[in-house]
Amino acid sequence: MAGLFALGMNASGPRVQFNPSRAVTFRTLSLLLIAGYFVLMVLVTKSLALIGGDIARASQIMFVVLAIVGAGIALPSARVRGWLRVMATKHLFQHRYDYREEWLRFTRTIGHAGSGTASLHERAIKALADIAESPAGLLLMPNEEAQLELTARWNWPTIAVPAVAADYGFSSLIEQHNLVLAFDEARRGIDHHGELPQLPAWLIEAEDAWALVPLLHFDRLVGAIVLARPRIERQLDWEDFDLLRVAGQQLASYLAEQAGQQALMDASRFDEFNRRIAFVMHDIKNLVSQLSLLAANAEKHADNPAFRADMLVTLRNSADKLSALLARLGRYGSGQMHDLAPIDLAALARAIAERFRGVHPVMLTRETPVEVMGNREGLEQALIHLVQNAIDASEPGAPVFLDLAGDGLHGIIEVVDTGEGMTPEFVRTGLFKPFTSSKQGGFGIGAFEARELVKAMGGRVGVESREGLGTRFTVTLPIAEAARLLAGQAAPEPPSQEVA
Repeated sequence: MAGLFALGMNASGPRVQFNPSRAVTFRTLSLLLIAGYFVLMVLVTKSLALIGGDIARASQIMFVVLAIVGAGIALPSARVRGWLRVMATKHLFQHRYDYREEWLRFTRTIGHAGSGTASLHERAIKALADIAESPAGLLLMPNEEAQLELTARWNWPTIAVPAVAADYGFSSLIEQHNLVLAFDEARRGIDHHGELPQLPAWLIEAEDAWALVPLLHFDRLVGAIVLARPRIERQLDWEDFDLLRVAGQQLASYLAEQAGQQALMDASRFDEFNRRIAFVMHDIKNLVSQLSLLAANAEKHADNPAFRADMLVTLRNSADKLSALLARLGRYGSGQMHDLAPIDLAALARAIAERFRGVHPVMLTRETPVEVMGNREGLEQALIHLVQNAIDASEPGAPVFLDLAGDGLHGIIEVVDTGEGMTPEFVRTGLFKPFTSSKQGGFGIGAFEARELVKAMGGRVGVESREGLGTRFTVTLPIAEAARLLAGQAAPEPPSQEVA
């Protein structure tokens, strides 16, 4: 070894690099540590002998016993051997990755945007997959309830992902620990931070699923990328974890920046939309006042009684309709809907099916009697939007189905079609975004308005869609009994009166 060191340090001599294998290095380092351990034992034992007497002999025996017991516990430990292997690899070898080349390729993949290219979400998957030599991947992003949903997939059309890919407990855990998961370790039962009970079953069952990388931006989970198993089988190590974690943070900043830009664009377009609505409301308000005044004057001055009666009916109906429109426009953006009352979902579903009878077949598959709390006019308008969207996506004559159910606390109505379906990316980024429509000449506000109307009643709208199979919209509202019970618990008790 001294000769090799002298040869390597000689500036005028040949530049020789000694690169032993990892196994040789690890075993040599282990032997050196063991030898150092025995040398230390001998030195301590000889030092104790200098004390002299029976105390020295007893101290030597006790030290040797404790040292042997400690070695017997530490040396077979997998944790100690793993730590030693990582430290040897980390400090005695060059890195596996050429970080300059990886960073240049990563930047080119993310920045290669233009017509005909993949979306940012797909490019983000590819950029991370190229680092780990993974052939495919998925992008999962949190919804409003912190549940992970499929947003995009790259080269992985075969894997089946449920509508809720992971619950909020799993997303919270990987966000808290910035945890890069190796699924092979999870399949062997290795648990680092209590993630095994939270890990979705479909990821464990999918043998091609190899690793999951969280995307954190300012300690907030923006998404997670699932990587497929590389063609050359290998285990993830510390260098993979470090590089994937840093690349994930960089991708999270790109995705967060895109979301911020989209929010600014939506806010700008909403500002213009609100200005137009303000003018419309002003004009409608003036028209309602004029019609009301005309009705009042006609009631006093009209000469023909029959004509007067017909005119009054017509004018009053028009005034009522315009007033209702004005009230509905004024509610937009308030975030809460008043005048909630019990609604018979079955009767409402039958009315909607009857409304579309001459246009397209709408069938009720189940009429479970359930009564929900909401605003009938708003709920009817939201369901008409969803049914119309289902009709537009279906073939002529293909029925749209309405299914009613209840789970004890909520009433559920589903709008199901067997039409073209939607991509996960469009469901995530376009379906509930205003001014984004897949229809020719569409304004793109119907699905958004339906979700806002249902949300204002205390409900929610969910969607599941598969390309070529169809779409299922789920509207969930609290049942009337549960709403009354909660309202009764929240209402303050009347003050007691004392009689003097």
